[in-house]
Amino acid sequence: MDIDAIKEISLVDFLHRLGFDPTGRDSKGLWFYAPYRNERKPSFHVNPHKNVWFDFGTGEGGDIFTLAGVLSDKTDFVEQARYIAEKMDMPVAEPYKPVPFVEEPTFENLEISRLESPALLRYLEQRGIPKEIAQRYCVQVDYELHGKRYYAIGFENNAHGFELRNPFFKGSYPPKNITHISEGNPRCNVYEGFIDFLSAERLGYNDGNDSVVLNSVANVGKAIPVLAEYPLILCYLDNDTAGRAAVARLRREFGDRVSDKSALYPDHKDLNDYLQSLTPKKTSKLKL
Repeated sequence: MDIDAIKEISLVDFLHRLGFDPTGRDSKGLWFYAPYRNERKPSFHVNPHKNVWFDFGTGEGGDIFTLAGVLSDKTDFVEQARYIAEKMDMPVAEPYKPVPFVEEPTFENLEISRLESPALLRYLEQRGIPKEIAQRYCVQVDYELHGKRYYAIGFENNAHGFELRNPFFKGSYPPKNITHISEGNPRCNVYEGFIDFLSAERLGYNDGNDSVVLNSVANVGKAIPVLAEYPLILCYLDNDTAGRAAVARLRREFGDRVSDKSALYPDHKDLNDYLQSLTPKKTSKLKL
């Protein structure tokens, strides 16, 4: 299976192989009926020059691999490539069988404490997050990595792992999971990361609402059982393909109960970027 060759496959050719041909065209590309749902009017658009697609009916979009993921319900890149290769009658190699190995711990000697580091609080302040909000939801995580000591802002998830962040590092201490902040409210906000959640807290968007922080759009599936209990789901996700795809998946699950709130910050990549645009900049050198 030649991944480079798959990348070069035309989306138009791929859709033709699936039995879908253009119904019309405009200055930027071609219109199709969406290949994964029934619709009366074509709303699936392909730009042949960029080899990307966008579904105006669901808000989903991406490249040929993203489309293969929607069609096959596969999130693994290799499985998406295999699906494309099979549909295009391309040779598929035998699956690679890696040599088993024992995973060694990466983080050692963790210490959890109140978030008091001036450098970490200053970093959050420069991103528009005040100290009182940061200390309400975050902790300080001191840890050892490859024999050296570090510290970071920690945000706990439902499985008692932590998202870790400092000015120079973005990672997590396993296990990876969502964070559900429940106050018994009937509405739930959804955020990709905890910085966006803290930004919403600063902006007042969380008043009267529960929250789910995905800690990665890959965790959407883990959030679905939790979100199923809410009659209204408000999505404050990133203005990118991954964010739109996450909203589209939630809409497939919950329909009109899902509201996309990214229109509140259309010219910004995410909610924190929007918050920073409202916050006067303070210049100071960050040191850890």
